[in-house]
Amino acid sequence: MFRRLFLAGLALVAAGVFSIAQAQDLVGVAIENLDTSKDGSATIDVSKAPGAFRGIRVKNRGNTLIDLKRVQIVYSDGSVHNEDRQIDLKKGERSREIAAGTADKFIDKVNLTWKASSGSGTLQVLGLQTREGGKLERPKGPATGDISAKPDDGKPSSGKPGPVADGNDVMFGYQNVGFGIDRDVIKVGGEIGKFDRLRLRVLGNDVHINTLKVVYMDGTETDLAVDADVRANSRTNWLEVDGNKFIREIQMSYRSKPNFKGQARIEVTGQYADGWLGPTGEGKKYNAGWVLLGAQTAGFTGFDKDTITVGKNEGGFTKLRVVAKDRAITLREVRVVFFNGPDEVFTMRERIDPGNPYGPLEFKGGRSAIKEIQAKYRSRFDLAKGLKNLFEGTPAVVEIWGQH
Repeated sequence: MFRRLFLAGLALVAAGVFSIAQAQDLVGVAIENLDTSKDGSATIDVSKAPGAFRGIRVKNRGNTLIDLKRVQIVYSDGSVHNEDRQIDLKKGERSREIAAGTADKFIDKVNLTWKASSGSGTLQVLGLQTREGGKLERPKGPATGDISAKPDDGKPSSGKPGPVADGNDVMFGYQNVGFGIDRDVIKVGGEIGKFDRLRLRVLGNDVHINTLKVVYMDGTETDLAVDADVRANSRTNWLEVDGNKFIREIQMSYRSKPNFKGQARIEVTGQYADGWLGPTGEGKKYNAGWVLLGAQTAGFTGFDKDTITVGKNEGGFTKLRVVAKDRAITLREVRVVFFNGPDEVFTMRERIDPGNPYGPLEFKGGRSAIKEIQAKYRSRFDLAKGLKNLFEGTPAVVEIWGQH
């Protein structure tokens, strides 16, 4: 008996904690005056309301009856909820919850339709908001104008030693731009990860972006930039994306400034969503547990020493593998720098061909969080194609993946 009472008490405590964590406040969102002397409709713009909501209620703040036929909620992602029922509100009365759910969503509009009663009325929209929802910020509109943020060294790979990449970026897409107007699609897919924000690195030439759009795996889209300029050898400002969704592809329409080169290279980098890289993170569920830790473009001559920072992680990695794309590389060394404990160094002289990953490189020490990875490599060239292939061919992209 005592054990049952004890377990029941624990359940009540747990329920109470859950209830507090999910507590919702009624927040005044907007007030609208209605002409209720005749049938009518109105649109209330709530796109400026701070935070996201889990539903709404409507309240009669006037002295006359309001007889609603429909309450329609239009969300910022384009989805719509229609509440088709009669809602009679006398003075001071409010409706029951409308479109109540467990997800925090941004609301753009509340559309009302009513039947005639008498005189004029005043209706207030109240939002159901959690503490977490109140802190959320709406995604900003697409960037325009000059979105260049940070000068770059103008080289597709770092010098000796390479600079630490700012912001823990992970490069996962790239494209070479020629003369005129081009349209390209960078395929991403679920094997890469979920990102909170993206930015571009532009090398070799100024680029004018006509449109830059992210398409998610569920078919929804986010416009990141429209009619925007990026200076040569710079990175753009951060561009926010939905960190709850996988990106299927990035669509770009752009043109480069013609000069004696007429070429530019665009690299797409991103910061992972929180929890992706951890030992119990979501990334462990995909791609056989391998997660992309970093990537760089390799130089053609000499051995580059690139320093690749790793996004926020809780450690737990036990092995690495190295992947070459577009061109074979020669790999000389991989040094793993941990936040705690000695570095782990792997030395080799290996040719790595595209589509043939090298590894795994298994750690001998502990599993503390990785601070950065230093790697020495260079692109290989085909002697049969001559020296022109050495200096003008497509460089290799070197990816480093980790597994817990």
